[in-house]
Formats: sequence, C-alpha cells, structure tokens
Amino acid sequence: MKKRKKKTIIIFLFIIILTGSILFIFLNNTKEIKNKELKVNKVADTSLSAKLKNEKYYIENNLDRYLKYAGENTDLELSKIIADVNSNLDKTKYEDTEKTNIKDNNLMLVNKYYYLTENYEPDDLITLTAKYNTGINSKMRKEAADHFMKMSDAATLDNITIKNASGYRSYSYQVNLYDKYVERDGKKAADTYSARPGFSEHQTGLVSDINQIDNSFENTDAFKWLQNNAYKYGFILRFPKDKEDITGYQYEPWHYRYVGEYAAEKMHDENLTLEEYYAYYVENN
Repeated sequence: MKKRKKKTIIIFLFIIILTGSILFIFLNNTKEIKNKELKVNKVADTSLSAKLKNEKYYIENNLDRYLKYAGENTDLELSKIIADVNSNLDKTKYEDTEKTNIKDNNLMLVNKYYYLTENYEPDDLITLTAKYNTGINSKMRKEAADHFMKMSDAATLDNITIKNASGYRSYSYQVNLYDKYVERDGKKAADTYSARPGFSEHQTGLVSDINQIDNSFENTDAFKWLQNNAYKYGFILRFPKDKEDITGYQYEPWHYRYVGEYAAEKMHDENLTLEEYYAYYVENN
C-alpha cells in the first residue's frame, strides 16, 4: 500500500514537473515571438520614420503621431499622412480643442480644434462704408479692412466689383446663426458648413464673405479675379474645393481670410490651407 502511494506521489510530481517544463517552454517561445515582432515593428517604424523625415512638411514633434496615424490608415501616401496629422485630423473635432493663440494676430488659427472665448472681440474693428460693403456685418479689423479696400479698388480698375457681404460676427451672433442652421438641417449637416460658437473665423474680424454667399459665386468674374489676385492683398480662399477634409468645411468660394501678404503668397504658391501653413511655418518655428 505504501509502495503504491509512493508511486502515485512520484507520478504526480513528474506530471507537475513536465507541465511546468512545457509551460516554461511555451512562455519562452511566446516571449521570443513577441521580441521578434517588436524587432520587426521597430525596423518597420525606423524605415517609415526615415521616409517621413524626407517629406517637405515633416515636423519632428509629430513623429509618434505620424506613425500611429500611418498604422491606422495604411492606404495613405506619406505626404497625406503629414498633411492630415499637421492639421490635427488624428484628433477629434470639437473635443480635442485648445484656446486660440490670439498673439499670432493675423495668423491666429480658428477651426474645429482651436477656439475663441465668448468675450473675445478685436479692439481695432472699423466699419466699411457702402462703397465696400453690402451686408449687415460690415466690420473688420483695421489692417484687414485697409487691405480689403485696396483689393476692392484694384478690382474696380479691372471692372470687377468686390464687396464685403459678411465680416466680423460676435460670439452671440454665431450662437443664433448656428442654432438656426441646426434647427433647419440638423447638427451633423450644420457642422459641415457652419461653425459652432467660439469656433468661427468671423469672430477674428479677419474674414470677409464676398459679394454673394452662394456656390454660384464660383462662376463669376469676381471669383476668377480673386483667384488670381487676392493673395497679393493678403487674402486666401479659406475653404478650397480639394481640401474639405483638412479645413473641416465644405467648399466656400466666397469665404476669404486675411493672413497678411507674405503668408498669403506662401500659401498660394505652395497650395496650403491655413491649417497646414500654421502647423509648419508658425508652430514649428
């Protein structure tokens, strides 16, 4: 009886040792596989990093975000990865937000990631006369207004009429406007063409909706003139047709933003939105 009990204990101990050995070998192999995967991923990341660094608008501080975004969007070209991340498309609109740096002055960025406070109002607003204005929102910041008037005068010499249809809008004005659009079209649709209060560029006093707030404006001589000349006076087409994903808004041929002559020319020559320019030429410096 004692011999049988002893034999049972030996068998039991053998099973425990065997099981432990198998488990040790399995865990060790698993660890080796993971280490190999990490090495492969590290090599892949290193290779991708090197390629990303050769892209024109690469920003060193965004490298980890580029790599993460690339892993989630494997079909994108490197230039698109750079542009999207620089424009914060890897973040959530209206959630991953921060206050606009108003010290950037003419280049301050206001979009679905950067906002102005409820009490922000430029202290240098001036009112455009009827010669330059047709709408009820007739104010712009002085520098922007001065350049707008110069642009309008130059257009007149070419038999083109350029007038402001909507300039500065207060926070409270945007509340009423946005709520009206939400009630009419629903929040999802409204967000494609109207800014939420605090996230509207019009509150900067640096914006002019020109002549007619309608897509048909694209077919006018005034629009064609602006395409060729607006940047010379410091204005850019803020929401171009081919970059809706970056700006977060549908194409608006009437919406022009003052950024200053140097920046406007740079954006015009390099086909950049304000989001792309701001990330690389403002924040990156």
